[in-house]
Amino acid sequence: MGYRSLAPYVWPIYAPWMASSLGMSTLLVALPIWLLGGGHGYVLTSMVAGAGGAGAAVGSLLVGNLVDRSGPARVATGSLLLMVVASASMALIGHVVALGLGHLAFGMGSIGVMLSRQADLTSRIPPYLRGRAMSVMGGSMRLSVLVGTVAGGALVEVVGGRWTIAAAGLAAAIGLPAAIPTALRPEREVAPTGTDGPGLATVVRRHHRPLVRVGVFGALAMAAREGRMVLLPLVGVSLGLRPSAIGALVATGYAADVLLFPVSGHVMDRLGRLSAMVPAYGLLTVGLFLLASADTTTGVLAAGLVMGVGNGLSSGSLFTLGSDVAPPEGTASFLSALSVVTDGGRVLGPLLVGLVAAAAGLAWAAVALAVVMALGVLWLAIVVGETSDRPTGDGSATTGA
Repeated sequence: MGYRSLAPYVWPIYAPWMASSLGMSTLLVALPIWLLGGGHGYVLTSMVAGAGGAGAAVGSLLVGNLVDRSGPARVATGSLLLMVVASASMALIGHVVALGLGHLAFGMGSIGVMLSRQADLTSRIPPYLRGRAMSVMGGSMRLSVLVGTVAGGALVEVVGGRWTIAAAGLAAAIGLPAAIPTALRPEREVAPTGTDGPGLATVVRRHHRPLVRVGVFGALAMAAREGRMVLLPLVGVSLGLRPSAIGALVATGYAADVLLFPVSGHVMDRLGRLSAMVPAYGLLTVGLFLLASADTTTGVLAAGLVMGVGNGLSSGSLFTLGSDVAPPEGTASFLSALSVVTDGGRVLGPLLVGLVAAAAGLAWAAVALAVVMALGVLWLAIVVGETSDRPTGDGSATTGA
């Protein structure tokens, strides 16, 4: 069995997730450009840009239990609707506070879509196919981010920030037709354990060791990834590029992501998780160091490509690690707890960029992200270790987590 066996899951599983990430990536490009153009500084801009990560962290506490008890499709439907409402509110009000709160809600919706899709896929896919299934999840996200970053920059230039934010909500709405049919037919669900399943606190208490080990690495990796998404538009603005050019600059790295995700899944399943992830995140570290020394558009483009190759080779890696160590009962609750820890990095990364850039400049912000990612690679190799050989029978074993 290979990638062809994943075809039945393209519409119900991957389509809502792609719609969600398309909307999120459009916002991540549009918000910094709009706020900086309105005279706001690096710190405030980065705080608003990082609000989506904060919303994801808060939403994770609620989503896992909802998925385990109500079913993934219902949670995905409600989450997509939340993203649409948040986008409409941001576009209508336009004030910086509304943008921050709206991005917070948008992030909550995005984590609801992600966790519901990941929990459903984890319950349906055998372990020997997990790396490829999760790499497609990561790759499909990267494809939508590629489109979203280009569209976000172009739309800001053509129609302005307000209408671009509205477009982000419309992008999320594309996923509703894929999620609603199963939400209306709960007998089709696979993932929920029902009202007698373990709660979030019980799952965390029983499986806290793999949660911490994988979660710390996830937080460091997401800090570098999300910080990079905020840093690249800021560098583009500092170089005097037009919004459309900034969107293209950010998207260039994602082109490599889209091309390389099949390699990531194949290596993870055949050679092990570390064989794919250590080189991948090592390249992301190198790319950030290159970005710190780049002072031309060509240099920034080269750094973005190196980071894109590294990020592409890590496609689906965090999803795979989480699914490897998740227990059979309370799967979504465990994944939501793991997401809380991981999404701390989504808040830390943009905030770190803003604080360091304001104090010492954008180059030092890139260095700070590179150091964070280097620490993450060391933690992955020394503390997390290989997870693909973990026993999967009773959910109690956590060897290599």
